[in-house]
Amino acid sequence: MSSAADQKNKGFTFRLFVAGDETHSRRAKDNLKKLCESRIREPVEIEIVDVLESYETALENKIFLTPALIMVLPAPAVTIFGNLNDTEKVIRALRLEGR
Repeated sequence: MSSAADQKNKGFTFRLFVAGDETHSRRAKDNLKKLCESRIREPVEIEIVDVLESYETALENKIFLTPALIMVLPAPAVTIFGNLNDTEKVIRALRLEGR
């Protein structure tokens, strides 16, 4: 059984669902990259899932709208929809206050 400290040391894992090179999808990618660079010091893994190519993965994750971000780790998982434009709301939703 892993402790909360062990989980924290693993860093962050994000899964971003996009629809090809659509404008909101590009913005979501850019906004997530900026957020990770400016707010997260731990290791970060970002998986980009293009629903136009991998719709099965989107369905498995119950994603029916893009862009959508799932923070897989640290638990509990969080899902955010949209282009991640509102940085303060995203920071709160991902529990990044004080980082």
